[in-house]
Amino acid sequence: MKKHTKNLFYFLISLISISLINKIIFLTSSIKNNLFSCNSYYYGWKFGKLFYTVQGKGKPILLIHSLFMGSSDYEFKKLVKNLSSNHTVYTIDLIGYGRSDKPKITYTAFLYVQLISDFINEVIKEKTDVIASSSSSSFVTMACYQNPNIFNKLLFINPVNIMFLQKNPNKRDKLLKYVLETPILGTTIYNIACSKYIIGTNLKKRLFFNKKLVKNKYINVYNEASHLQGSNNKYLYASKSCKYLNVSINAAIENINNSIYILLGDNNNSEDIINSYITLNPAIEYSYVHDSKLLPHLEKPGDIIDICNIYFN
Repeated sequence: MKKHTKNLFYFLISLISISLINKIIFLTSSIKNNLFSCNSYYYGWKFGKLFYTVQGKGKPILLIHSLFMGSSDYEFKKLVKNLSSNHTVYTIDLIGYGRSDKPKITYTAFLYVQLISDFINEVIKEKTDVIASSSSSSFVTMACYQNPNIFNKLLFINPVNIMFLQKNPNKRDKLLKYVLETPILGTTIYNIACSKYIIGTNLKKRLFFNKKLVKNKYINVYNEASHLQGSNNKYLYASKSCKYLNVSINAAIENINNSIYILLGDNNNSEDIINSYITLNPAIEYSYVHDSKLLPHLEKPGDIIDICNIYFN
């Protein structure tokens, strides 16, 4: 009996210790305020406050970041100044990301589709151009398909292969999501997956072509964005990891009449990605940003600006 009591005591101490370590990680990761932005506001959306910025004057353009853990409007930092000379530039942190609220909900593609439409209707309040990075392109595609009158030109940076977006959560994904949302185990898994080491490795190996261009500032910003508001971050991570953010866009791509331009980095599957789009809609234009991967707007912003100035102006 004493042995069982002793083991239970050590088990409880271990749980408490792990819980404290997790809290310390969240606190220390977000203490430096690396994500400070001028011209910032909050939009009171139905699922929480949405952080956004506004700069410049002219025809509106909305910049929507990628869905990597730690993503925020910071990834467009090097484009905003130039674009704002001819546009009213809006950047946002999607719900669950960066400085926006991170509610304890299941995040789905249609949550973001509705968010984008509501933001344009209630904040921008006029037809707008959009630049979307990675998986966010699928949300913009569906929002435009449902409400074409509020969108003008669309530019997608490294969108996800359409075939991948057709994958739905299965029983294994639903079980994994339950595990990832548990208070101690799920939080610990999240903190490991979004540690500075993993974030840095991800930036250097997957997101950037030239790892020497990955500054410590970028690692710190992504680390901070992925830890603001504590353990609530794991709910988005669980939904994303288990395919809840996927949505089939085949019919939308095939029927959209808006102008679409796709920019691709030098990825191993770039040709497969672009083929999945132009097979459905041959009117889509595209080009490559050489010597870049998934974040050319951070790695080679000059190339992106040149294309934007031609395409949007």
